[in-house]
Amino acid sequence: MGRIFGEYLKQLRLDRKLTLREVEEKAQISNAYLSQVERGERSTPTMKILDRLAEVYGVSVSTLNEKALEELRTGAAALAAGLAPPDIPSPDTEFICRSYNKLSDEKKKSLMDYLSYLLNEEKRGKGK
Repeated sequence: MGRIFGEYLKQLRLDRKLTLREVEEKAQISNAYLSQVERGERSTPTMKILDRLAEVYGVSVSTLNEKALEELRTGAAALAAGLAPPDIPSPDTEFICRSYNKLSDEKKKSLMDYLSYLLNEEKRGKGK
């Protein structure tokens, strides 16, 4: 997804000797979300979030936007060259991930149990 951009954001944070929690406090953005972006597990943030991060990191929004666009161009070039497509999540996947993060630990456990049940059902159905 956004590995190059995420690494860039992480480097900005580390260069400024900030923790994820400090960025969370200053930018009012969840540190879990920031961590996912830094690891490339989430797509490029919205302009609103980029604006907040730019202020915290002391860079221009256009700098962050250009870095995000660079990643998109790299992915498009890979597709045009017939290379493996970038790992772009479906809207359903994004929804599930956002929703999961809002659940209590008890509800997360219940969801994991239910998913295990569904996967086992899927295996049994395919084995017939």
